[in-house]
Amino acid sequence: MISHAYPMAKPGYGKRNAPDQRPPAREDFALLPARERYVAGFIDRLPQGAAMSVKQLAKHLPLY
Repeated sequence: MISHAYPMAKPGYGKRNAPDQRPPAREDFALLPARERYVAGFIDRLPQGAAMSVKQLAKHLPLY
């Protein structure tokens, strides 16, 4: 869960969901190492259009 507002990108940029993407599941990133699983799970749950810069991710993810 995001503790404070995550910034949105300008229209036309940012996170985009795949057209046939299924809802997030607990086992989606189970094979990844802990740090990568943490980052992937966070990104997967961001809303459509969220900013995807390394600086924003680092600012919002303490383990990044």
